Amino acid sequence: MIETKEGNMKKILLTTLAAVSAVFISYAAIAQTERLPAPAIGIVDTDAILRDSLASKGVRLERDKVATLYQTQVQEDEKKLRTEDEELAKQRGVMSPDVFQTRATDFQKKLADFQTRVRDKQERLDYSFQQSMQEIGQAIYAVAGEVAKERGINTVFARSQILLVVDPGMDITAPVLTKLNAKLTNVKFQDPATLARVDEQGNPAGVAPAAGGAPRPAAAPVAKKP
Repeated sequence: MIETKEGNMKKILLTTLAAVSAVFISYAAIAQTERLPAPAIGIVDTDAILRDSLASKGVRLERDKVATLYQTQVQEDEKKLRTEDEELAKQRGVMSPDVFQTRATDFQKKLADFQTRVRDKQERLDYSFQQSMQEIGQAIYAVAGEVAKERGINTVFARSQILLVVDPGMDITAPVLTKLNAKLTNVKFQDPATLARVDEQGNPAGVAPAAGGAPRPAAAPVAKKP
């Protein structure tokens, strides 16, 4: 099955949030080390923006479309494998032990290959989603900087890093979201089957596509996140 809900999506969003939060916190560190004027603080709820922005909603919609397609493919393959397994069990009594063992071994190979393909589909889907969300995260950072400058704010924190907000006026989430929606209405969700994956060092980290150009599918569902 292909996952689109809770599990994998939450992990990806948390990774994106952590990256954006780290950048915001770095502003405060720079202000301290360079002995800048007393901080005028702004707070941005990056979690809410990644959830509610037009670009984020569009990315999730595109991801769910691909996930639904993958899920259909996986279910069709599962049905074929189940039928083959049942037929093999029925014929066991009329096969010699050697023939049955050969057929059973072949079936296990098919099953293992199916699980590998599904796993690769899931990984490709997650990677494509992560790349899109990271692009949105970078845009949030840039827009937050613009809003902060307009309001005379020199230190911006992510809401997830703040224990308590006494002054609601510090929260600049709404203007950041409005400005982001005006500047970035959508982000391309790249085809998971063809998107080249790289690791954190920028080195190729993908798995070769399956036959026919489709990604090699994992045995995990595609859940849909609202």
